[in-house]
Amino acid sequence: MKHIFFSILSFLVFSQCQEAPPPPKHTLQCYARFDAAGRKIKAEATLRDGVSNQVIDIPGGIQFQGTAMKALPVQGITYSIEYPAAHTKTVDFEWTNAAGKKGLFQLEMPAIDSFFFDQEALSPKNSAYLQWIGKALAPSESLVFMWEKADGSATVPMEVSTTLGKPLIEIPAAKLGQLGAGDWNLYLVRKQAGKADNPDYAIQYAAEYYTKTRKIRIQD
Repeated sequence: MKHIFFSILSFLVFSQCQEAPPPPKHTLQCYARFDAAGRKIKAEATLRDGVSNQVIDIPGGIQFQGTAMKALPVQGITYSIEYPAAHTKTVDFEWTNAAGKKGLFQLEMPAIDSFFFDQEALSPKNSAYLQWIGKALAPSESLVFMWEKADGSATVPMEVSTTLGKPLIEIPAAKLGQLGAGDWNLYLVRKQAGKADNPDYAIQYAAEYYTKTRKIRIQD
C-alpha cells in the first residue's frame, strides 16, 4: 500500500505545481444594423470583464469602418456610431490592445435586396410563398416579418428560423388568418448572431438588415 500512498502524494504535489489557468478573456459584444429604407448604418460595441461581466473601457477606444466610435456614459462604457451609408458585405471593428497591437473583427452583414409574394393579394384561406433576391438563410440566421396595419392600429411580428434551403419561405394560411383582412405594410429583418474567438477577446456578435417596406393587401 505504501507505493500507492506515495503515488497519491506525488500526484498532489505535481497538481499543486501546475500553473493556474489564465483568467477568462474579456467579452467584446459587436452589433451592426443596416437600414435599407433610410440608407444608414448603426453599430455598437461593448466590452465586458471576463470575471465580473461588468462593462469596462476599451483601451484606446474602438473604431468602426475606420471611424472612432463614441462612448455613451449614460449607458455605461458602451460605444456607438450611426451615419448614412451604402450596404457592404462586411464591416470592421478595430481596436488597439494593451500591448499596442491592433486588433480586428470583421462582421458579415446579411442582406435581402428585394422580396415579393407569389400572388398579388394574399388570402387567409391559402398559404403564401415569399421569395427574395439573395442567399438563403444560414443556420445562424432568422427572418422577422414586421407587419404594420396601414392605419397604424396594429403591429404583428412573425419570426422564421428555417426555410427550404432556398430564398423562399411558406407562410401558412393560419398565420395570415392571425393578421386579418385589410391593407398592411411589411418589412423584413434578416438577423444573425454567433460567437467568434480572437487573440484579444471572446467575441459575441449580431447583425441585422432592415428591408424597405412593401404594401400588402390581405383579402377574404
